[in-house]
Amino acid sequence: MDTQTLATDAATSRATAHRRWYFHPFNRVLSWQLILGVTPKLPRFILVPLHHVTSFLFFACVRKERRNARRNLERITGKKGLANLRLTYRLFYNFSRFMVAYTEIGTRAAADVLQRTDTQGSESVIRDLMVEGNGLIIVSAHLGHWDLGLKLLQIFDRPVHVVMLDDSPAAVRRFAEEARDNPSLRVHEVGSPMLAVELMLALKRGEVVTIQTDRPVGQNVMSMPLFGAPAQLPTGPAELAIATGAPLLPVFIVFGRGQRYRVVAMPVMRFARSDAGNPETHLRSAMSRMVAMLESVIALYPDQWFNFYDVWAPPHGAEEASSDA
Repeated sequence: MDTQTLATDAATSRATAHRRWYFHPFNRVLSWQLILGVTPKLPRFILVPLHHVTSFLFFACVRKERRNARRNLERITGKKGLANLRLTYRLFYNFSRFMVAYTEIGTRAAADVLQRTDTQGSESVIRDLMVEGNGLIIVSAHLGHWDLGLKLLQIFDRPVHVVMLDDSPAAVRRFAEEARDNPSLRVHEVGSPMLAVELMLALKRGEVVTIQTDRPVGQNVMSMPLFGAPAQLPTGPAELAIATGAPLLPVFIVFGRGQRYRVVAMPVMRFARSDAGNPETHLRSAMSRMVAMLESVIALYPDQWFNFYDVWAPPHGAEEASSDA
């Protein structure tokens, strides 16, 4: 590996560690207070048009995020022009539904939410994997409603460890934290020096670890072809499964019609322990399977994949290192 490659990789890791996924003036305390305080009191015949009004306002005002979303959706679906614009608006509308769903996460019991959720047999799959005794890694993405998935995991009465990074201001972040709070859930911040050890011990105890698979954070990232172009993706879930032998189950909670949800569970993945002679090749093979899974789910629900940054753009700083080396 030459000096130029090393410099570029190092810059990519640094840039990825500090990357912000989006920033806009609507992500503030007042927005959360209106969503959590007003929407639960509104009848549905008012709530639906209100969703459209707020979605259109957001769609019209955040030009950078709208441009990034259109670019992402064009790569995923191939749609351009008016078809792409309609699909992008549906993405913003579904994000409005995503925010309003926090009223259920914070106020309704898991059993109540489960009654309006089509689990499609995923509950029995999860219970069977738990019985194996090796713990369970549940991976998801910023697709559908991941925090609602955490709510539903309460029905299994098993400690759940979720790994996440939220760079929103603390005053804003607290609303989602309070909504998802429950005694069996422990949140681990990305970047903790003991994170890998804590997660491995949790799996050894037969507990559940949940991780997102679509946003690169820190140094554990790898460039992989995603919908035909290289994108930086996190390797943590695959590395944890390889190191522990725990089964890895991709699960997504997507929005259905009206106020209903649907669980989309992909086939369980199992990764053998890494070959000491060539661990990077082994990891890349595991990542290829992860990417194929991601592509299949995102292709089904492109208007519920809530990434408002250019997923395929090089991290800021990587291009500069390449040109300066």
